[in-house]
Amino acid sequence: MLRNLLISAGPLINQSLSAAIATIAGSFFLYSLVKGIGSRVARVYSLLLLFVLITYISDLGVGISESDVTTGAWLRFQWLGIAFVPATYVNLGHVILSMTGLHSRGRRRWTVRALYLLAGAFLLLVVFSDLLVTDLVYDPAPHFVPGPLFPVFVAYFIGSVVLSFWFLLRARKRTLTKATHRRLTYLLSQYLAPALAVFPFLLISGQTLARPVIFYGVLILVDAALAIMFLLMSYAMAFVGSVMPDRMIKAQLLQFLLRGPVVAIVVLGMILWIPSAGAVLGLPGREAMPLLVVATILLLQWFITIIRPMLERRLIYVGDQAEIRRIQELEERLLTGADFQQMLDTILMAVCDYVRVETAFVASVTAGNGPRLERAIGLPHPMEAEIESALDLSESAQNGDLPQPDEITVNGDVFKWHDYWLIPLHVQGEEEPKPRLIGLLGVSAPEPQESNLDDEQWAMLMALASRAAEVLEDRRIQAQVFASLEGLLPELTTIETLREATRHGGFEALAMSNEELLSDPDFSQKIKDALSHYWGGPQLTDSTLLRLAVVRQALDDNDGNPQRAMRAVLQKAIESLRPEGQRSMTTAEWILYNILEMRFIQGRKVRDVALRLAMSESDLYRKQRVAIEAVAAIIADMERAAVNGEENNGILKPEYPG
Repeated sequence: MLRNLLISAGPLINQSLSAAIATIAGSFFLYSLVKGIGSRVARVYSLLLLFVLITYISDLGVGISESDVTTGAWLRFQWLGIAFVPATYVNLGHVILSMTGLHSRGRRRWTVRALYLLAGAFLLLVVFSDLLVTDLVYDPAPHFVPGPLFPVFVAYFIGSVVLSFWFLLRARKRTLTKATHRRLTYLLSQYLAPALAVFPFLLISGQTLARPVIFYGVLILVDAALAIMFLLMSYAMAFVGSVMPDRMIKAQLLQFLLRGPVVAIVVLGMILWIPSAGAVLGLPGREAMPLLVVATILLLQWFITIIRPMLERRLIYVGDQAEIRRIQELEERLLTGADFQQMLDTILMAVCDYVRVETAFVASVTAGNGPRLERAIGLPHPMEAEIESALDLSESAQNGDLPQPDEITVNGDVFKWHDYWLIPLHVQGEEEPKPRLIGLLGVSAPEPQESNLDDEQWAMLMALASRAAEVLEDRRIQAQVFASLEGLLPELTTIETLREATRHGGFEALAMSNEELLSDPDFSQKIKDALSHYWGGPQLTDSTLLRLAVVRQALDDNDGNPQRAMRAVLQKAIESLRPEGQRSMTTAEWILYNILEMRFIQGRKVRDVALRLAMSESDLYRKQRVAIEAVAAIIADMERAAVNGEENNGILKPEYPG
């Protein structure tokens, strides 16, 4: 039974396993290339996977060839992978050994180059001569007969793999941390997979594997083992040379593995097996295959979407499940500006349809400012400008001159402004003693015969007004969350710094010069964070900012106190933005200085500063960002002057308020 199965289904099983290995190699080639393009280890491993992929694609091409010429062409093309895998092996061992701090003095580097040249020579011998391989035979599978120089290639192949293995053993021996030692040990256990996958065993097996039962039995077992070894080796290689947290690497790998290789292998299996299964069962396998493949892809994506969170909790976030749930919940609840606009549009459309009017709008209200039009339906352009300039309307709303929503009844008086009913929008927090005005809902006054709405219509209108108030309040709270995150982001740049390190050379990139620090996009964020802790805090003395020459110079003038030195540099940069003449709170040229001085030196709240400067909080945040970038640019100029030994007009000593 088993013998008959191997003889009849052996070629198809072998073809399926070869396709699976090619899929795994190709998938992880793309993954390694994209995720670690800046890492030498990832680049060389990507090249190794590419040569393995070429070998197995050629193997699949041989399986579908129908002539001697095509079969011979595929077998010769296959040697592009076979010849270059050993040289790439040595290159991989070389870069991993260099990662441990043992850089080449020239011998390893020249050995790698020589092996690549030798691989090219072997490839040319295969393509243009019969010295390495000759005569195509088909038993037990299509392959060449060894030529006179084939033993030389075997010596090159085995010697290169042994040399690479020795490099990896040296790297493992040089590691000083248990984690790196464990990773390299795990890698060593799977390290032979690419070599075993591409070595032309048929050229040396002779008649040993001539019987189909033995041939396909051994081939199926070897290919299945190689597929598993490739998966494990690619998993191990994802950690080698990476400075990212294990959790992030595992999460990325799980997502990629489920969406990529798993789906591809299942679909390939269906394409290969459905026609044969259909012929055995008497069903139209080829005709049904497109529909079944599409259905399988959709079902797999649906199943992966359901099962992936559970797998992540059990395999990756073992001890961080509560934190991960909070992060995911926050991500689900946060909305973009377009989301809020669409929610308000939906409410206004419901108001218009229910009250039978063509115009409605929502305006937010802040103390000291006129209403700010948020969204409107059917509102004429002149009326938009008139609403935003109606400061008296905002004051009336703030003073409580407008009736409260619960005071409006069917027959009650509704505040009428021009041709609109105005309904004040209030919210009340848990710790607030009374409702707080947050905006206005404007509805075009209905025709006289329809102005007396019944109780149900008024209840629906008030419910929509309450919903509009909730949306405005949610947006205000989210703006505060983003403002807080804006201050926290500099503290959360570790992950991004490590990502950049892996893109630009691994561990060496973790050391950054001062000039690189000044040109780094996160430099202004570090300055903003230091300003947020102006009167004390860990980010005022961020280790990267203390490296600045201008800060080190300020230490001498501030009794060696790092906080006072950093504060002195910040104050000098802020004072350089101060215009000449008498201070003004509303003049444009004073805006940047006033924001910096009031927000960070005086330590006032955002709402107080916005009220004092007669601007909205969102406008304040935008101008504050510009002011911080200006301070960062000034400190960068001060740093370059300090490095070049130029005059910097001294360092100001900050005076404490009060």
